[in-house]
Amino acid sequence: MKNRKPPKKIHKPAIPRQAGLSPGTLVHIGRVKTELTKIDVVQFKNEYYKEDKNITLDKIPDYLSQERNTWIQVTGLQDTKIIGEIGKIFKLHPLVIEDILNTEHHPKVDYIDDQTIFLTIKTLQNNSKEYDLDSDQVSLLLFKNVLITFHETPLPLYNPIIERMQLPEGRLRTRGVDYLFYALIDVIVDNYYVAIEKTGDFIDKLEDAIFDETANDVLESIQLLKKDLLFIKKSVFPLREALGTLIKIETPLIDQLQIRYLNDVYDHLMQIYENIESFRDLNSGLKDIYLSTLSNKMNQIMKLLTIISTIFIPLTFIVGLYGMNFDFMPELRLKYGYLFVWIAMLIISGLMIRWFAKKKWF
Repeated sequence: MKNRKPPKKIHKPAIPRQAGLSPGTLVHIGRVKTELTKIDVVQFKNEYYKEDKNITLDKIPDYLSQERNTWIQVTGLQDTKIIGEIGKIFKLHPLVIEDILNTEHHPKVDYIDDQTIFLTIKTLQNNSKEYDLDSDQVSLLLFKNVLITFHETPLPLYNPIIERMQLPEGRLRTRGVDYLFYALIDVIVDNYYVAIEKTGDFIDKLEDAIFDETANDVLESIQLLKKDLLFIKKSVFPLREALGTLIKIETPLIDQLQIRYLNDVYDHLMQIYENIESFRDLNSGLKDIYLSTLSNKMNQIMKLLTIISTIFIPLTFIVGLYGMNFDFMPELRLKYGYLFVWIAMLIISGLMIRWFAKKKWF
């Protein structure tokens, strides 16, 4: 049985949280997953669509001056200077930038004012080779005509969104950035389903491995699966609360038509959360079954050893009796004494084995 590795692959040593810093200090907290921070921009509105890769900070105001919907993608969070400059351009509070840089933050939503909504969310992707979980933090800042996304690594799950945006008559082109805001949340939550499905398959394999005598490290895999499920729960539960808050607030940044879609995502999160709880119960049951199976195997081994020991008790007695060094012992000098002793021991052993089999002890 192959080990299941913990989520969040380690690329570089994590930058620890530093105590004693003033609130709003820009420090990247978490694992460095990319070498450089890059900025991509997508502008769209009805028939218009344009993608620009690797732009510089001084180009951002030019995009904001145009009356088009703008999606700014920031990949890589380790360069705090660039993240801080983006915060200055959009007049973000230092505490918001601090939350963006803290990749260990739980999902949350902040309704800053009538002009800004801030949401952090965790992505979950399965490794293609095994059942490993990868996770990235995505922070979304929603303005009137601008959506900014911050993420640790390039996310393949964005590809379907880009493909849909290239369709001139698609909703992503004809509606505002609030619909794009919903679409990104939806595609991330849809990947939760994939991760949960793979986790369910892994539980099935673990269940088969429990009864496979050749499988190794089953208990370790169960413990690692327990940690994975706990991590998924910590990612889903706060997001459910955040979406519930987002749905209830009244803001001009989100059209009421999008609230219906967000409600649908909220329902999906409820189903995912219920599946997680079911899998956690199954995982606990697997541990109990494994320990019971292990105990049963030990009992079978002890029973077999006990039967063998019991058979040899009378044989040891006979051999010990005739192994005493006395000169005057009956049957000691019989011509066929050795053969008689062997016949007696075989008869005793056969009778005991037959009796054990009749009792169904093995």
